[in-house]
Amino acid sequence: MSQTLSAPHLARVVDRIPVLDVAPFLAGAPGARAALAARFAAACDDTGFMVIANHGIDPALTEGAFAAASGFFDLPEARKMALRVGDLNIGYLPYGAQIVRTSKVNHNTQPNLSESFYIVTDLAPDHPRIVAGDPLYGLNRWPEAMPGFKAATMAYFSAMRPLAHAMVSVIASSLDLPPDWFEADFQEPTCTLRLIRYPSQEGAADNQFGFAPHIDTSFLTLLAQSALPGLEVRTREGDWIRPPAIPGTFVLNTGEMLARYSNDRYLPTPHRVINDNNALRHAIPFFHGPGLEAVIRSAPTCVSAANPARYEPLLYADHRRKLNLTNFAHRRKAGEAG
Repeated sequence: MSQTLSAPHLARVVDRIPVLDVAPFLAGAPGARAALAARFAAACDDTGFMVIANHGIDPALTEGAFAAASGFFDLPEARKMALRVGDLNIGYLPYGAQIVRTSKVNHNTQPNLSESFYIVTDLAPDHPRIVAGDPLYGLNRWPEAMPGFKAATMAYFSAMRPLAHAMVSVIASSLDLPPDWFEADFQEPTCTLRLIRYPSQEGAADNQFGFAPHIDTSFLTLLAQSALPGLEVRTREGDWIRPPAIPGTFVLNTGEMLARYSNDRYLPTPHRVINDNNALRHAIPFFHGPGLEAVIRSAPTCVSAANPARYEPLLYADHRRKLNLTNFAHRRKAGEAG
């Protein structure tokens, strides 16, 4: 069972990022959905960040994912590079391979001071999409001689999917939509577990960050609390603040696709990572988005004659292609060569 927090902890709001108890909602308690949706809306109307507690995720699964990340990144460079990402962002992304060029709050000129390993929904080699050669789907890349790595990361991945799905329904309620309004677009959600290791910020170049200022481009992100701080959130006044560091909780933030669905009611908030701990820091964000075939349109409760839709319908697959081409060096070179 997940760690249970006391009422004073749950009522605390630090730097405008609230701590939300999701247990009553997950248990189906009367009135819990409406109460959580209201608090969710209030958080999104401000920073778009919140901390969720009493979520039911076994802490052993989270600890296992962190341990798997640490074990992988400790491998010799040659073994990691053998799993380097290709046309799809699956596998290892080394230092220097990502510059966040899409940021609207900072002119990012330096690569992120971090290395990553991407894990997506695990498909079998005989899955119809793989057999058909669908260019938007690929197989996960697993390190050899690490039998526990796949088991630990996929156990965590599998546990996070239903929690993220439940929070999608809370978002629908917060927008005065039926709880299942997003269901059709999330039948085959686009999920990515990104393992990240940040070295110490000491020695970083000017305008270089562990992860440069950016917004998340999916629908929502669930981030297990790391042992060391580093995540910073930019308020609308321009201040950088850190979420409450409560072990066993998740930081939840909204992404670009929710902004489009909500017609910019829920704007994604820029954030960054600065690892000033003089020690290696690990993170395991879980990104949850609609299916690649989903067409993102503004929800009916978010448009009116006085507030018309700000965006044209967008095929999510097109969004993902453009994003990868812009922010990742290996994809930019491939696109230029083509």
